[in-house]
Amino acid sequence: MIEFLPFAVSESEAVYRAYENGDITGECSFTFEGSCMRITGLSGDDLTGEGLVRSAMNYAANRGAYTCSAAEDMLCPALSRLGFSGTCLTVEIPEALTSSCCKHEIKSE
Repeated sequence: MIEFLPFAVSESEAVYRAYENGDITGECSFTFEGSCMRITGLSGDDLTGEGLVRSAMNYAANRGAYTCSAAEDMLCPALSRLGFSGTCLTVEIPEALTSSCCKHEIKSE
């Protein structure tokens, strides 16, 4: 079972870590102030990364954040599925959290 647990670094900075069988398998660091959140680091595989970002956005939203941004060089499939695109990687948190996760092609036999 994978667990996503938050760690507050300061009043406006936090980290979510993914644990599987007691081992850290990924991490999402972020800052938030007012209605803005910014992802500052993301590690782990694709699906773990998506879970971490969703968890982080929910954490920040519960503290007043409405938008989430990330550096252009952080774009990955997990962020793309959440609606991040273009040169200004920004999404509205409510839209991202209600988007479908884990979109996989279903192959017929």
